[in-house]
Amino acid sequence: MSSDQGGVQSSNASASGVSASGSPKPAGDLVGYALLGVTGLFFGTAPSFAKMAFDGGIDAVSLQTFRFIIAFATVFATAQVLRHSPIVDRRHLPGLILLALCTATASYCYMTAVKHVSVAVASLTFFTFPLIVGPLSHLLGMDRLNPRKLIAIIVAFAGICLVLGGDLDVNWTGVALAFTASSAVAASFVVSRPLTQALPSLTITTYATGIPCALYLLFGLAQSSIMLPETMATGIGVIGNSLCYAVGSVCLYGSIARLGALRAAVLINIEPLISVAAAFLILGQLIAPLQMGGGVIVILGILLMTSERGLDRQGRTSG
Repeated sequence: MSSDQGGVQSSNASASGVSASGSPKPAGDLVGYALLGVTGLFFGTAPSFAKMAFDGGIDAVSLQTFRFIIAFATVFATAQVLRHSPIVDRRHLPGLILLALCTATASYCYMTAVKHVSVAVASLTFFTFPLIVGPLSHLLGMDRLNPRKLIAIIVAFAGICLVLGGDLDVNWTGVALAFTASSAVAASFVVSRPLTQALPSLTITTYATGIPCALYLLFGLAQSSIMLPETMATGIGVIGNSLCYAVGSVCLYGSIARLGALRAAVLINIEPLISVAAAFLILGQLIAPLQMGGGVIVILGILLMTSERGLDRQGRTSG
């Protein structure tokens, strides 16, 4: 932490469970894991609601517009109830704007990819982002990518390959869009890391949803392309997807502040497991034995990442 941020940094670090030396306290880790669990639950459920909305005939731009409008309204209302001011120092604006652009890009590309390839292919490509976050965090000095973490990333991703495996009828346009979304999410993890050390997660989420909300709303109105939900099921899909995104985002940035970008990126691999379960409960999609086996492998990767030795914990440079 830089000395020019003084008491603001120290106060925020204490609140987020991070010591002055940059090493998370055990209590901060537990809160971070809890927040990440909530993130996985809501983000993992969101695709099932999106599927309901798409089945109802809504297009990708309209879904994104409503998604960010509802998400921003929810986050802003929460901030008002908690009497939380989203005003930030001017030096944080470039990072917040970059984070918002990454968020808007990832959201649109991921949804559009599903139109060109199967959900399994899109998800499998999208969830390569932990493999991108690791080297980026290492190069930028945010998280040390040691052999243990590298193995955890590979194991977790191998499990995702089984969980989301299926029809691999590849359309390269869809794959390219999904990989663009993956890269944008990886960048957002890295960009958000220093922001979470200086700003509350609610403030970050306000900007990460507010700026895309304005962009999509202006674009949709200019193109006259915003479609209203025509059925109750479509409306439920849009609202459910939006609320899941709002809650998941607040918890995600809170977890990154406590766990670091790399650990959060690997542990969020539990999200596809929740997506599969939610698809079964909400849409009636069955889970194959191969997917169950993949789920076990993902959990092994998560355990490998979280069961760090005390010496390794002390040696971390951050998060």
